Amino acid sequence: MSSAEPTPSDTPVSAAPERKLVRPTLVRRVQWRLEAWAFIGFEALLGVLSAGAVARVGRVLGAAAYRISSERRRVVRRTLRIAFSGEKMAAELVELEKEVFKRAGANLLSALRTANLSEAELAGTVEVLNGDYMSEAMAEGRGLVMVLAHMGNWEALAQWFPTMMPPGKLASNMYRPLNNQILNARLLRIRATRGLKLFSKDESPLAMAALVRGGGGFGVLCDQRVGRAGELVPFFGRITSCTPLPSMLARRTGAAVLGASLRTLGPGRWELKIHKLEGEPTTANMMELLERIMRESPADVFWMQDRWRMDRRAPQHVVGRVAKAAAVAGAPVATKRRRALLWADAAGAMPVRPVAEPADVDFEAALPEGAAVPGDVARIWIREPSGGETTEAFLLRVDIGAALPLDFVVAGARAEPGLREACRKLELGWVAEKPAV
Repeated sequence: MSSAEPTPSDTPVSAAPERKLVRPTLVRRVQWRLEAWAFIGFEALLGVLSAGAVARVGRVLGAAAYRISSERRRVVRRTLRIAFSGEKMAAELVELEKEVFKRAGANLLSALRTANLSEAELAGTVEVLNGDYMSEAMAEGRGLVMVLAHMGNWEALAQWFPTMMPPGKLASNMYRPLNNQILNARLLRIRATRGLKLFSKDESPLAMAALVRGGGGFGVLCDQRVGRAGELVPFFGRITSCTPLPSMLARRTGAAVLGASLRTLGPGRWELKIHKLEGEPTTANMMELLERIMRESPADVFWMQDRWRMDRRAPQHVVGRVAKAAAVAGAPVATKRRRALLWADAAGAMPVRPVAEPADVDFEAALPEGAAVPGDVARIWIREPSGGETTEAFLLRVDIGAALPLDFVVAGARAEPGLREACRKLELGWVAEKPAV
């Protein structure tokens, strides 16, 4: 909800110690000043153009980014394959991938322009659906937790949210402080003027809970990786670490829970739709709400982050913790399992399968011609004779040979030279047996 994006570490678990302030150097202060002037000038320039013109320019820039950024294309392609496996054909995913880049460019530039709109101008740009859900929730006086995604023109949501608060009640959200202290101070000042309080990742979650308990609203961007502090729940069918913050705030304060999606209606126009939570405010239900939000307009979602990224040094393990409720009811169930490739050596010997946590891995086998075929693997892939196909090309063939992408390779102690390097180039996880002593 702010122009600064949160990071996985933005989910607080305790109050951080106060940091010692270090006075920046003269060179750094001059750099900040020049950056601030450039940013403010660019923002003013966008304000001269119409909303439609800004969006169209952004689409052109997004299309250019698609062509030149192979790394981001890979990330978007992988996340879309996981999110919509079994739902969209390969050709549909390719078109969606291109549109994601175009919408990202349009929404980014539009957000900069929207920052200076008046309330009347904003009303002409954004169409609100189910706004009465907000009014009803705030009328109860028990505070509000908003589940959000990096989606659409987020600045429109940041402008609209405070207008729905009762007199004397603040809207708020977490943000990552900008590295440029001048721009950061400006952001905080503008947000405060418009009734939106920003919490940094170093602030105590007790302060956030106090604001909600007092009848305020708190928005949480829930679509990013969290890491060890997160809870392992399904998201688009695949188990991953998800932020427990909205669930924690709702349970501790008794606040209502809603979500908001932003869908592009046309150049410079968006639909802001409010969604209700279904069921109890558990992390699993929060992520189900988030998924519904993102499905409103997948092309408007910022898929640039590898949401299901693995630790390539230990890809068999998904970092996070099982929620207490799930520990009692049973482990979360993945409908989209991870794919691992067991790489048999030249003699056909299979590596030992690693223990996966959670146990949501389907093991496949890559065999040389003539090797004995194991009967307990999900798929069999026959490697062509030496010189017929490179290792990298073979792995790519395996990757696109199923709807879900390949996640990691398991190799024996005598794996052929070049296999690990091919995995590195393709950013696949790597698990290797240790040589016998």
